[in-house]
Amino acid sequence: MHYNEIFVNAFRNAGFDVVYQPSCLINNYDQKCWPIKFPDVNWTDNTVVIMHTQDFVSISNGKCPELEAIETYFGGNANRVIVVHWNIDLHTVYDGPLHLVYFPTHSYELLNNLAKTQEDWNLSLLRKRTKNWQCLNGTTRRHRELVAYYMQQNFTNGVLSYGERILLSEWDFSTYYGCENELNWIRLLPVYADCKVNIVTETQYYESPGIITEKTLMALLGLQLPIVIGYPGIVAHCKQLGFDMFEDLLDYTYDTLSDDARWRTAIDSNKNVINGNFDRDIIMDRLLANQDYVLNQWPDILVEQFNNNAQDIALRLRQSV
Repeated sequence: MHYNEIFVNAFRNAGFDVVYQPSCLINNYDQKCWPIKFPDVNWTDNTVVIMHTQDFVSISNGKCPELEAIETYFGGNANRVIVVHWNIDLHTVYDGPLHLVYFPTHSYELLNNLAKTQEDWNLSLLRKRTKNWQCLNGTTRRHRELVAYYMQQNFTNGVLSYGERILLSEWDFSTYYGCENELNWIRLLPVYADCKVNIVTETQYYESPGIITEKTLMALLGLQLPIVIGYPGIVAHCKQLGFDMFEDLLDYTYDTLSDDARWRTAIDSNKNVINGNFDRDIIMDRLLANQDYVLNQWPDILVEQFNNNAQDIALRLRQSV
């Protein structure tokens, strides 16, 4: 079922008149606050509005300007508005009347699509691996630049890219257009299948709470040990979502360090693993279980959690009338 139907049905089945605004964040983001598309609403005592924020929302000085803009727009009816968001634990920067529900639609759609084709690509990941690590950095960002050049200067026997400055031998960044995640997965499958560890430089580093994207998910799908370098607390969030982060092998004490220290400590404290000093065969069952969880179980868990949250919200709304 498409996530649009999941959102609407959850509240419609609870007896509400639902006004739904899919993908309400409008392009041309100014790095401060997304422009927002609002629906036309004829309010009754039975109306709820669902605003789907399909991308990350902004975090500035411990607040979320998009949520504040949505609350302001709906005014006295803001307590009947549900915001579906990608940032994890967004409630830590917002305590207003809007109802917040986590559902990463980008991840959900990607995993459902990949699950349909897993028989076409899964066996290729079971080959013997010859490279210790990969660190693929597409869109140029400051933390990726720092990580990429540090890896280039200090490590060997890996696969490294950084935008159009450090190119892959095949399918370099100049060949990518737009959001082609399923195609990217197939194109880069030989890299994932040949590397034991994935140094993941996530999309967000300086903004917290942020999003967990396909970059982390593909490391887990690729049967790799994940060294996730992102916003403060991203590893804790991965664990919160049920992912095996192999804490018995990887040192994640870097996860809450300052922006200046976090990326480098992530690499230095896991140098032995990055250099291949571990027995991958011993953890193969866990790698496979992690892949199965992400691909075949987690999407259903997301739906179940959304429906449970919707029931709780519906009960509170009924009690407030």
